[in-house]
Amino acid sequence: MLIMGCKTRFWALLVCVLIAAGCTTGHRRITIGFAGLDTPSKHFDGRMTLPEEAATPLPAVMLVHGSAGVDSRYDFHRPELLAAGMATFEVDFKTGVFTNLSNRPPIPVFLPWVFGALQALRAHPAIDPERIAIMGFSLGGHLAISAASRQSVERWMGDVQQGFAAHVGFYPVCRWLRSRFTVDGCTGAPMLILTAGKDSWGDGETCPPFEQWINTAEPGLLELIVYPGVHHGFDRRGTWRGYAPLARNHSAVLQWNSDAAHDSRHRATAFLQSVFGLQ
Repeated sequence: MLIMGCKTRFWALLVCVLIAAGCTTGHRRITIGFAGLDTPSKHFDGRMTLPEEAATPLPAVMLVHGSAGVDSRYDFHRPELLAAGMATFEVDFKTGVFTNLSNRPPIPVFLPWVFGALQALRAHPAIDPERIAIMGFSLGGHLAISAASRQSVERWMGDVQQGFAAHVGFYPVCRWLRSRFTVDGCTGAPMLILTAGKDSWGDGETCPPFEQWINTAEPGLLELIVYPGVHHGFDRRGTWRGYAPLARNHSAVLQWNSDAAHDSRHRATAFLQSVFGLQ
């Protein structure tokens, strides 16, 4: 047991204040404000966490929640990404925007917010602007893969700026992903999809054809992992059953599965390590 005297506690507190990040496990946490690239633009705050004692500039991973908003998934994935030498950037596109599935904006509305966050990360001195990935869950997973569309990047970033260096989508509802891409195809950044065989939105059946379509045009660009017998949200703590207007039979199941959760976390981290040259 470590017992600190008053003077020691004072200096520990002072250090925490000076790094403006809290004194949690030695990681630095920084709030970064950013604006969407649409007009009129909407403003957001994102939370960046830097690995302990890591040399900068660092590769970074933007984490994008599902329709439920920020939940246990950020906490579940963050530690392994930090331990692998990556910064994380957690966004909240739900608070003050929508409350449930019935009033959630259409998917394309979120894309200029995603690219606005990318621009803010690129401007931060602690981050390597060429090594920024996006990883999301459900709604966020759909956005993460959609952001690999060359058309989307050119619309919101222009012809000069590149998009994300890598894309990871957890159960991204593949049924509508193809419609996000035009004949111009993808940016060429590698993609990874991790999804559920018993997904209420049908990913077990619709993701394999999407993978085939992408890889026919650009072989090896997309890697797909399907966990048999597992439900949507397998890396989200707890179980939820309820009405979902776009799910099969308008009913959905989100259910934690420890094996799939831990395997997918490891695979996603290893994928990003490889892309960023950290292995």
